[in-house]
Parts: sequence; C-alpha cells; structure tokens
Amino acid sequence: MEKNVTRRNFLQATAAASALVALAGCSGEGNASANDTSGVPAADAYPIDAEEWGSGTPKHAEEEMRDGWTRVTNEGGTTLGVASTDKLIQVDGLAFKDLNGNGKLDLWEDWRQGADERAAALAAQLTADEALALMLHGSVFNAGEITDVLAGTGPVEGDNADPTLQEVLDHGIRTMLNFGNANGAPVLARWVNKLQEYVEGQTYGIPVNISNNPKDYGFPSTLGLAASFDPDLVRRVADEYGRAYRAEGVSTLLGVQMDITSEPRWSRIPDTFGEDPALSRDMSNAFASGLQSTYDESGEDQGWGSESVINMLKHFPGDGCGEQGREAHNDYGKFCVYPGNNLAAHLIPFVDGGLHLDSKTGQTAAYMDSYSIAYSDTEEYGELVGSAFSKWKNDLLREKCGYDGLICSDWGVIDDPGAMVSTPWGMEDATKVERCKKIVEAGVDQIGGGFDLVSLRAAYDEMASETSEDEALARVRESARRALRTFYVIGLSDCPYVDSSSADKIVESDELLALAAEAVDKSIVMLKNVGGAISDRGGAKPKVYVPMKFADGAWTLPVTEAVASEVIEIVTDTIGDPTGPAGEDGNLTYAESDVTRATPEQIAECDLVACYINNPTAGVGFDAETETYVPITLQYGEYVADGPNVRETSIAGDVVNGEKENRSYAGKSTTAANASELAFVQEMSEASGNVPLVLCVSADRPMIFSEVEPLADAILIGFNAGGDDYLNLLAGKTEPSALLPLQMPANMDTVEANQEDVPRDLECYVDSEGNEYDFAFGLNWSGVIDDDRVKTYSVEPLTTPEHIEL
Repeated sequence: MEKNVTRRNFLQATAAASALVALAGCSGEGNASANDTSGVPAADAYPIDAEEWGSGTPKHAEEEMRDGWTRVTNEGGTTLGVASTDKLIQVDGLAFKDLNGNGKLDLWEDWRQGADERAAALAAQLTADEALALMLHGSVFNAGEITDVLAGTGPVEGDNADPTLQEVLDHGIRTMLNFGNANGAPVLARWVNKLQEYVEGQTYGIPVNISNNPKDYGFPSTLGLAASFDPDLVRRVADEYGRAYRAEGVSTLLGVQMDITSEPRWSRIPDTFGEDPALSRDMSNAFASGLQSTYDESGEDQGWGSESVINMLKHFPGDGCGEQGREAHNDYGKFCVYPGNNLAAHLIPFVDGGLHLDSKTGQTAAYMDSYSIAYSDTEEYGELVGSAFSKWKNDLLREKCGYDGLICSDWGVIDDPGAMVSTPWGMEDATKVERCKKIVEAGVDQIGGGFDLVSLRAAYDEMASETSEDEALARVRESARRALRTFYVIGLSDCPYVDSSSADKIVESDELLALAAEAVDKSIVMLKNVGGAISDRGGAKPKVYVPMKFADGAWTLPVTEAVASEVIEIVTDTIGDPTGPAGEDGNLTYAESDVTRATPEQIAECDLVACYINNPTAGVGFDAETETYVPITLQYGEYVADGPNVRETSIAGDVVNGEKENRSYAGKSTTAANASELAFVQEMSEASGNVPLVLCVSADRPMIFSEVEPLADAILIGFNAGGDDYLNLLAGKTEPSALLPLQMPANMDTVEANQEDVPRDLECYVDSEGNEYDFAFGLNWSGVIDDDRVKTYSVEPLTTPEHIEL
C-alpha cells in the first residue's frame, strides 16, 4: 500500500527498515595514530588543488571488490573505499576522497590529519539541520537478503509513521542500531555496503555508523567473562569481537555494561562484570582496550585502526542499584537509591576504567547514559530526572572528568508514555520538544532510539530564541563534532565498505572459536565437589546420565547430544508418542507422562548424574494486573516479605497530589515461576542413588542455594550458560578455574537487609562442606582456589574512584 509520507510525519517517526579485516574491508596506517598531525599541511593550506589523476609518480593502487566497490591502497597510508571512482582525487601522489565534489582536498577529507582536526573542520561547516541529524541514533532492522535495501520494514519502536530507510538517510541521519542479523555475516555486510554506497553521493559523503548490542559469537556472557577474573582473557575476547564486528560492517558496540551490580535482584546482572568495583574496573578497561585498539600480527597495540570498534560503555553513572531490584526500563523501576551513600563506588569502572584505558586509544570513545533517576529527598544527586535529562550527572563526565567524547542517551527517553519503548523518567508530563531541549542542555550528544528530527529542530529553535542563533548552532555543532570523531578515529569515513565474501571467515575463524572455547571453560565456577566427583579422568569418558526436561509441551535434552558424546558417554531418557493437547498446528504436544526415565539399573552404571537447572525465575517486582509492588525472590519456594528487614516504607516514590507514594511490598508474597526446578532436583536426588549428583546451574543473578545444595554432591554454576558449556568440566577434561563474581546470599532476609548501592554486603551461604559462597570463591580439583586472583580481588571493596572527587 502506498504511503502518504509528509516531511513532518517522516521526521517524527522511528525508522524500521554486521580476508581478515585487513582483507575483508580496508586497512592502513593512517588511523593508527588518530591525532598524529606531524608532516601534514597546515590548516590554512586548505583547500588544496588536486593533481591530474595518475600524474607524476602515483603512490596508490586500485582493486575492484566483489560487492562492486573499489579499494584504493596508499603507500604507507590509509586505504580508501569508494563505490564511485569519480570521488577520487590525487594530491602529492596519494589518493584521497573528494566527498563534497569541489575538485579540491579539504582538511576534513585529508586522512593525514588527525581525527579531532577532521571532525572539527567538518562540523564547522554544518548547518543546524545537518548537525542535528547527527544527534539522532535510531533503530533499523536488517531483515534478510537485499532486494530493495532502502525500503522500510516496519517500525522497531515509536508510534508515528513508518519512514523508509532512504528517507532517514536523505535527512542526514547516519547512526543507527541494527536489530537484525538472522541471515549471517555476509548478508549484513552486503546490506551495510549498500547503505554506504547510497550515502557516498550525498553532501559531505558522511558514512553510516552501524551499531549493535552485544552478540556472543560463542563467548560467555559478560558475567561469565568476569568469573574468569582474567583481564587479559577479556582483552583478547574483545579484540576478536572487534574483528568480527568490523567484518560485518558494524562500527559501534552499545556496551559493555559497566554497572556495579550491588543489588542482587536486578535483572541485568548477566550483562555486567559483577558487583565488585575493582574487578569491574579492570574488566571494563580490558574490554574497551581490546575492542578499540587494533593489534598487529605480533599482538602489539597499534591504537585506532581498521579492526577498531567504537566502545559505547554503559550505563553512566551506573544502573545496578535499582530500588529492591526493579529495572529502569519500567516506571516501577525508574529509581536508583543510595541508602549506603555509595554512589561514588558506582563511578569507579566508568572513571578509573573507561577513562584510563591500558590502550593507546586512551579512553572509551563514547558513553551511554542510564535510564534511572538517582533518588534523594534532598536532590543531592541533582534534579529527579533520568540521566539523559540530568545536567548534574552528565557534568560528572564533562566538568569533573573533562570528558569530550560522545554521550548518547539510552532508548526511548523522548517518547511519550505508552509507546513501545518509553523511558522519559522525571519528564513524563513534558512534551517531546521539551525533552529534547532538556537533553541537549544537559550535555548529551545523541538521542537513542528514534529519528524525531522535528522535535529536535523545534528544541533547537527554542534554544536559539532564548540565547542566540550563534550560541545554539555552536552547541549542536559541538555534538556533531563528537559524533564525527567516532567516524574518523576508526577510519570509517575513509573506507566504510567491507568484503562480504570474507565476513564468514572472520566470524567463524579457528582463532575466534578456540578463544571462545577457552573463555567458556574459564567461565564455569565449581562450588561443590564432594569426594572428587568431578576430577581428572585421564582422558577417559565418564558415563553420565543427563535427564531430559519438560517445558511448554516439549521434552528436551539440555545438551547437544553430538557435542556431549565427544567427551562423555551419555545416558538419557526415552520419549514416547505425544499424548498432550493439540498445538496451534493441530499436532499433539507432549505431556509430562510421555517420558520414560532411565532405569535404576542404567543410572547405577553411570559415573555421574548431571541435573541441569536454572536459578529461580525472580519476577519483575510489580504486578501489572493489580498495580501493586511485589517482592523479587531468589528462592524457588514461596517467599513472604514479612521479615524484620523488609522496608515498610520505600526510599523512593513519585509525589502524587502532594503525597509521596509508597512502593513497599511489605507483607506480599511471591513464588518463582520455575519452582518446578526444585521438584526436579529432588526427583533426581532420589533417582541417583549412590551415583554422585552434579547440579549444572545456569544463573542470571545470585540465588539461595539452601533448597538444592544439600541434595547435590557437586555444583557447577555458569551465568546464562548453555548446556554444552559445562561438558569439559563435567567430563574432567578441563580443571575448573573460575571464581564467583558476586555473592550467593544465605537467605532472603539478608537480601532484604542489603543496601542497594553497597556491593558485597550480604551474609553468604555456607554449604554442607563448610564453604562460603562469597565473592571470589571457587574450587578446582584440589580444593578451594587461593591464587593471585583471589589475593588481588578478595579484599574490601573500593568505595571511591581514584580520578574524581564528589
């Protein structure tokens, strides 16, 4: 159906519509030192007249690539990529891109100049509308093979019209999160190339900066990486991430999360490096260093280069202390609270880690603000608004730390309540224009989640009328400069194209897969091991009974049988014909009675019983049906919030009709949605007889082990781990080495006593062997691990950052 897309409804809409990297796209020395301007023309020498192409002694060579673009290699300099060779000019025998078509070399086109100089030079030429377009970071969807790559594919979020991707690009918007990559790396690479070809012919030829949320590529979760307590491993993992992202055409990572997870009920814990400020600082430093730097064949850090990815660390100044564990994507979780007066500790990874990297890139190129309101009755943490609107919070970076990098809001902050993603906390009653204005005045450079250029332009007009056109223009050019710098430091403006034929070779390289396997083995913590149930078996395959699990009308084996069979001799259950109700397709589904468990005789012949479970499914802390607050539980059985440490009155709350709301859940009860896991463990404990029972726990947050630990002989815990991740340890092929990156609470009473902003303040569970499941605890085949990692990190948690004073 043909759409009637006006300028207004387009601009207010949200659009809908990732060889080795040196071979996959462009490489060169020109970006290794992003601001080395020695031996280059002075600023007043520009624009420089071009020479006749190929005249004199050319120092460049051209090669046509598979996807139709041309790669131009400069001797000792940056490699360029163009769709049209008409964009090329020659100066001093070297090739450059004439992106504005004036037949001359402008400073911002000269790859010999530093990234800061180029960004400033181009930003100074932009009109208000051109600068404002660079301040939007929306979302698009790469749905599959390219037919009409510029056609819209439906809104990802937002409630207005559906502009095509072409319309988004025609208005100068250049930064976008790609939500889809179901069809593999080559498809994403070709899609990105088509976008770059289209914008190359537009004013200034500013390329498209594709961002992604973290993908795993077979690596453990961020919390799983933290369990290694090995920053060098994390740096190497991030380096592989960088190669893979750039091979796909992705140039910015929206991550990793540096939030200190001092509140054990919070739902985003597995995407963080845990609750300890020092460990999170070192891991965040290592990840950002590995992702942003390009390394040569000998592993030497070259600084910014062709394998570099912009690291947008998040969520400043920390979102891990949501009141009673509630999450800030939602109104019911919009408050972070500080009963321990410990906000400073949450800054440690951001300031001491992200701003002081062990990388030649120096500091993270971008930060994303948190959603939450830092609550205080006295507003000691600034106005009671979300971080995107908070000048107090953003000034911690801008003024206290002197940070001149890019700051982006999280998604949905200008959208009205009721939209698919709407997080305008503290500004719910404001207009979109008022929200945009507040964000810009708070020092934020990009608005995440949409393409509402009309509201942003209206906010600009209000700023200009309140101050002056010159002052308003200078402010938005400042943000444009910061955005453009991220394009220049990684060489995106010089070569935005990638070789799609090489993308798979990088994303599925032997090096990446080997490192992923190493990281997985180092992410699984052994908590219990009675009688050496898990031990070195000298290469022999243990016989292991792995019971099937039932959920949603299906019986499944929690491991991949072919993979498991490489290291264990697997015994499992038998599934009969389905006898359950018919599904949507008309076919019968399975019932719980359709399984025949392994016989006692079969189990008795096994060396181990491996029982796979997930931690208690905790809930979100709010009952939407009754619109009441309820507890988030870390145990399987029913929990009634009637203990001595349950707050009768919440710390935070909106003021409604002059009265502060009480968000307490005192007296309410809840039960884990997967309480059946406890019954499953009890069943397997009885069935195992004298065969050691191993619990393989996949956790997305801490849990209370008192319900299941006494039933087990051994416990392995991974963090959002897959079933196959446990196999090498289970088989005795790899010795466990991981440590707990967070505490496991003894009971819900200590969880209630916990102060949301204070890490490592729980009473920890002590098991039947006398081991305390505290931060940095873990076992190997010999017993409790007590190595340099433990000595380094198992100390009192840091409370203040080294490089900022509040």
